[in-house]
Amino acid sequence: MLSSLKAFLFKRLLINLLISSIKMVGLILSIFCSLIISMSLRSAILVLGKNLAIRISAFIILLSIKGFLIDLLRSSR
Repeated sequence: MLSSLKAFLFKRLLINLLISSIKMVGLILSIFCSLIISMSLRSAILVLGKNLAIRISAFIILLSIKGFLIDLLRSSR
């Protein structure tokens, strides 16, 4: 009886560790995607020059892509 309780607790601990590690990977991927989008946003603004309308359009498009990627990563958790 006691060994089955220990086995149950050990399995539960392993499952919790697995879930936590999957959440950590998702968090790392989310941060990585945010960094990539931020860097591409910065480089796009630098390349586009002084045209404010194009800069604002690029900013809105890249922010929507970033939001989509973050929502996609959160839904896969």
